[in-house]
Amino acid sequence: MNDSPRELAARLARLEREVSRMRAIALGAVATLAATLVVGATTLHPPAALSPSALTVRDSAGHVRARLDIDGVHLYGANGRERILLGIDRYKEPTLRLNDGSGTTRYNAFLVPKSGFAVTRYLSATSTAIATLSGQDEPFLRFYDSTHSWRVFLGISSTHDSILNLSNGSGHLAAEMLGGKAPRLSLYTGSDENNRANLGVDSAGIPALSLSDSTSHPRVHIDGGDQPFIRLLTGSSIERMYFGLTAQGHALVDLHNHLGGSGYSVSVNNGAYMKLFDGSANERAYLGTYVDGASGLAIYNANHSVHWSSP
Repeated sequence: MNDSPRELAARLARLEREVSRMRAIALGAVATLAATLVVGATTLHPPAALSPSALTVRDSAGHVRARLDIDGVHLYGANGRERILLGIDRYKEPTLRLNDGSGTTRYNAFLVPKSGFAVTRYLSATSTAIATLSGQDEPFLRFYDSTHSWRVFLGISSTHDSILNLSNGSGHLAAEMLGGKAPRLSLYTGSDENNRANLGVDSAGIPALSLSDSTSHPRVHIDGGDQPFIRLLTGSSIERMYFGLTAQGHALVDLHNHLGGSGYSVSVNNGAYMKLFDGSANERAYLGTYVDGASGLAIYNANHSVHWSSP
């Protein structure tokens, strides 16, 4: 059925009015949604904290649970506290933070500026470090006590040896274990970290124990090589006593004077002998077995000439 020109004009007028009404409804809905987002964002986050390009995501209750801005991705708990941040820190390096329910950071991983080494920190409720893990050329793991004083250090040295260090509770080294071609255990005391004891194996495979006084001067040395011995020294490192074996495997005891020179010597091989020395370390008496197997006694002058002997 064909419509008359008047009917066609009336139908076009009705269509134009319906299109105009739908456009007005759509524009109003968009304006309302934009106003809602702006008002909601302003309510939970002050305008100064938001980048113009920030994007927020809300839960069914209207709480902001996620935000994307120029600093990174922020995830929030129902109480509005930030729980996770994956973004860029103030040094313009990537970072990951995990926060507890109150918003306090308990875990932080980041890259060190310039070097690019990765570092991970575990923090207490008061934001002090309780452990640090570093992935640098000399990686290490360090533990801290409640006063933020380091207590344990586990890592790799510049010579690629493994290290375990323990502190005395005041941040000073108390014990050190070194693993490598020459493993060693060292003990220290005081704020000056005076070395008091060393137990180790040198590069030749010889074990040794050294004990020192409070000023780190060696006082006792025990060597476990092919010619094992014990040495006792004064605070000025002068040897006063020696107990050990000779190159021939003979037992030897030497007592030294205050200058470190020989004073008394006893040795046992197939036989035995005793030697006495004067203050200048000159041999003055001999009692024992001679190289020919005979026993005897000899007294010497200061120039070591025989003064008297028997037989």
